[in-house]
Amino acid sequence: MFSSLFRCSVLLMFPSMIGSQGRTFLMVFVLHGLYHGPIANIQHNVQDVASSMGCNIDLQITHSKVMWRMLTEPYVQVVQEIVNDSEEFQQMSQNVSKKFQKIQDEVMGRYGYDSLGKESVHTANSTQEEYVAKTRGRCDYVVQQGISRCQDWFSAKWKELMTSWCTENIPVEGNFGQTFDKLNDSINRLAEHFTTNVVLKNLEQQSVFGVNVLQNFSKELSRVFQEKMEIAEKIAGVINFLLSFTFITVFTSAFGYVRQFCRDIHFDNVYITTYFRQIDARRIRAGKRHLLPLKKAEQESLINPWSLFIHPSELMPVIVAFLQVASLALFVCVLLAVDRILYNIFDLIRRHTFTTYSVTSVQHADIVIGGDSMLARLLRKTIGAFNTSSNLDVQSSNLHCLPQPHSLSQSNYLWIFLPLLLMCLMCCLQVYTNRLRRVLTTFYFPKREKKRILFLYNLQIQKRISFINRQRHRLRNQKQTFITVLSVLLALLKRVGCRLHWCWVCDRFVKQKQAVQCSSVGCTVIYCQQCWTDLGNICYACFPHNRCGPQDNGSDSVYYGC
Repeated sequence: MFSSLFRCSVLLMFPSMIGSQGRTFLMVFVLHGLYHGPIANIQHNVQDVASSMGCNIDLQITHSKVMWRMLTEPYVQVVQEIVNDSEEFQQMSQNVSKKFQKIQDEVMGRYGYDSLGKESVHTANSTQEEYVAKTRGRCDYVVQQGISRCQDWFSAKWKELMTSWCTENIPVEGNFGQTFDKLNDSINRLAEHFTTNVVLKNLEQQSVFGVNVLQNFSKELSRVFQEKMEIAEKIAGVINFLLSFTFITVFTSAFGYVRQFCRDIHFDNVYITTYFRQIDARRIRAGKRHLLPLKKAEQESLINPWSLFIHPSELMPVIVAFLQVASLALFVCVLLAVDRILYNIFDLIRRHTFTTYSVTSVQHADIVIGGDSMLARLLRKTIGAFNTSSNLDVQSSNLHCLPQPHSLSQSNYLWIFLPLLLMCLMCCLQVYTNRLRRVLTTFYFPKREKKRILFLYNLQIQKRISFINRQRHRLRNQKQTFITVLSVLLALLKRVGCRLHWCWVCDRFVKQKQAVQCSSVGCTVIYCQQCWTDLGNICYACFPHNRCGPQDNGSDSVYYGC
């Protein structure tokens, strides 16, 4: 822990936090803010609207229950009254049976006539025929008894009067037997044990969206949402737990930089440091080959750490970082726009879906049954139960069911956009924090830094010695590629009056006044003024192969020491 490697790694965590690692942490922080901001707000508003729908469904179910109860309550009341009066019905039926017994004995009894010689009474096919035969028999029996007592007086009148009268004038109605059978059957059934029951059948309703509509729909819906929220909170807890270890990635990044700095001499060794300038000044005083000022073609590979300008080699990571921030900002804007659109839609629903419900019912039934007979009393106990009256007036509204959407507060927007602005700032500061990492590492490893600078300086000296040869091969190959690919395009641009000028050595744009074009016939190579001077005013793109331009003195010793 007290080693230079560890202490340097800990110190490098601070510039790493300002650079790419800090940008990554801020990106995660922005995503965390999005989860607790617009994402949570969208989830809350959607849940609020779903709860509003559930509340409206509960309200409609409640109203349906009230109307159904209002419709069925009279019938249930009638049946209940019949059930309550079952004992009284039983007593009335027993009284009716007792009173009817006298009539039954008269019709069905075998008395009042002489059964001898009356086979027709026993062989009758119906109650009507049997009663007629019994009545005739009884009439004959009475007459015969009168004849036996008054035979003298009636003997002369029997054939004249009584026989024809008993045959033709028997006082029995034509439908007496049929009526008696029906009445007898009804009395027998009425005499049985009278019972009444009320049976209600409950039909199981199918579920809607996994919830039974006969239950409290809003509570079931809230329970489902609560389960989903608990799962989301667990996932967020795991993410927060992992975010607490993000400093480990910062430390590993810093530790990896120090490790490569100490092992790889090429790693991040592109800076013109103070020691680099001291070496070059010492060589100038000794009259030896030196590097400063750099040629224009060499400026692309070396960085001045004291310059505020971003070097071309440092520009690509900055562009990539800005693209990452831009993509994240686009995602944030889309998410915020979706949240705002949903809020406006839900607020519109809240302001225009207010409904007032009015359930009114008036029911009055009055059935009057007069008389004091048995049948009248029986009807009053049955049909009279339908005499009911009810009044219902229910006034309600869905005000408590309307959704209450929430909009994001200013603090939510600040917690989202401030990290984005800091990320944009870090994209620019990343260049300077990367330079600062080398400075801090140099403080802990000065000897290693000197070796690195000596290696860089000697490498640049070797490249300077072979500069002319490398540029000659490069220009020849580049000229062939340029002629085969861009000749047609340049010809078209010249015709429209637009000419492009860039240096073939440093690959930079050159103004037309500062451009130097080769004077050889058929050569279209253009140089900037500095590169033309560095090449000794010779165009090596068209220079003959068997000729050599000015060569550097290769016998000059290369500086490897202090």
